[in-house]
Amino acid sequence: MLYYHHMKILIADDHELYRDALSILVQRLEGPTEIHLTSSYTELLQLTKATDNWDLMLVDLNMPGLSYYEGIAQLLVQQPNTPIIVVTSSDDPKDSQLSLQAGALGYMSKSMKSDDMLSAIKLMLSSGISIHPNHSTNLSTESTLSDLTPRQQDVLKQLCQGESNKRIARNLDLSEHTVKLHVRAILQTLNAENRTQAVIIAKQLLPQQTDR
Repeated sequence: MLYYHHMKILIADDHELYRDALSILVQRLEGPTEIHLTSSYTELLQLTKATDNWDLMLVDLNMPGLSYYEGIAQLLVQQPNTPIIVVTSSDDPKDSQLSLQAGALGYMSKSMKSDDMLSAIKLMLSSGISIHPNHSTNLSTESTLSDLTPRQQDVLKQLCQGESNKRIARNLDLSEHTVKLHVRAILQTLNAENRTQAVIIAKQLLPQQTDR
């Protein structure tokens, strides 16, 4: 997997406290990491122009220098093979859509728990799956969750606790086949590619309930 070798990571955020916190978080990726920090699109583009072979860029949405759409697009011109993940406090679906259209691999909220964010980064790097919890849907949180049956919500909470199908079946007194059917339905409802992505989406939709 990509994140197992020595990684060269660039973090860009104009808030020093969050930039430093993100730097500490990515050091938990498997293998040694080389981390560089910038605070604007101007600095970011200067650094990527001068230095090549980046493995990952974690970029704040709104920074001095350029609009995020222009900034991401120019980054990809300079570093076309480097995955860019946007990390932002914006909850506007238009921002996530435009970021992905500009070429970002994923879009994550700064409100995510650190373990969930780390899992999302690993998933995107290893599989190339784009993660954007506010992706291409006009459904509200309530209407999305109401599409799940009570039993599917029970299964979803078990998934968020990291349980296997076998353990979920035992905990909920179901057959493994029934659990698999529920998981499949959950993925379809949440428009998730796999279990990990479903958990990341679910924890953003139900930050309190899934931790119970």
